Amino acid sequence: MKTRKMAMVWIGVLLFGIVSGANAAEVQKYVWGSGPMGGLWRIGVGAAVQLINEQYKDKYFYTAAASGGGVENVRRLIGGEFDTTWAHSNIMEEASTGTGIFDGQKPFKDMRVMIFMGDQSVCVIALAKSGIKSFSDLAGKKVNVGAPGGIGVSIAKSMFKALGIADKVKLSFLNPEGAAEGVKNGQIDAALAPGSPFTPSFLELSRSTPIRLVEPTKAEEDKIEKSLPYMDAKVIAPNVAPGENSDKPRKAFFWGQYWIARPGMPNQAVYDALKVTQDPKNREMLTKVMSLWGESGPVFGPVAKMGIPLHPGAIKYWQEKGVKLPPEMLK
Repeated sequence: MKTRKMAMVWIGVLLFGIVSGANAAEVQKYVWGSGPMGGLWRIGVGAAVQLINEQYKDKYFYTAAASGGGVENVRRLIGGEFDTTWAHSNIMEEASTGTGIFDGQKPFKDMRVMIFMGDQSVCVIALAKSGIKSFSDLAGKKVNVGAPGGIGVSIAKSMFKALGIADKVKLSFLNPEGAAEGVKNGQIDAALAPGSPFTPSFLELSRSTPIRLVEPTKAEEDKIEKSLPYMDAKVIAPNVAPGENSDKPRKAFFWGQYWIARPGMPNQAVYDALKVTQDPKNREMLTKVMSLWGESGPVFGPVAKMGIPLHPGAIKYWQEKGVKLPPEMLK
């Protein structure tokens, strides 16, 4: 009798282990590419990953993977290292067509759009005491353009080429934290700081050191917009970003960015990710961490022109919200 009871106990333990193992196996794991340490995307993705992992702890486990930024994000999505990531519209187009920095590579068609993540600015930051007051003043100067693989490198080279100063600017490739420190100590003269509008590292720098947002002249604005149609010179409203003349409107260049995923990512996983991050209370919390979450939404006009489809999970989510989606993206 005792032997039988012991046998039943062990069977129970075994069954519990099998059930527990099955439940654990049901947790789906995904890698979400973010950006460099100290950068805006790294912080914004990290907050969203923590939120999803907490609210869907028995269903999903996301890892926020650091990267060099926008270009590397798309490359690693192509390579299968990332299941989902954020990317800029110009890089998405070049990857999907095999042009630009992806010239000579097979067009990448396994890219699906989930949501617009707002416009991002490309600010040029210098010390307020410097003589750098226009983009042309960057000629002969050492300018940080971001870590290799990041969007800053591609954008900077394109902008400098459009202005005719590409061979006159000395490029530096520091991460956002290193760039802020480099501007402060004079190691570099200026830095491109993609952000909304400034990266956290330059926000922190502004608290102790007077800085300047270098604005383009009208002639510089015209040259860049003509050469780079995906970029627009827009006004940063007063008292939005720190620095010299922060109480006045200042100009910087902006372009769009999107949250994308591979088509193999399950529809329900994409649907749930959108559902939890777009929930009003969660969205409010995320926006406090990174303002771009407050701009996120179903703005698909620019990518619809590129022929990049929506992910089926995103289609389901937005249609349930009553959003009218571009027909060319419902493939």
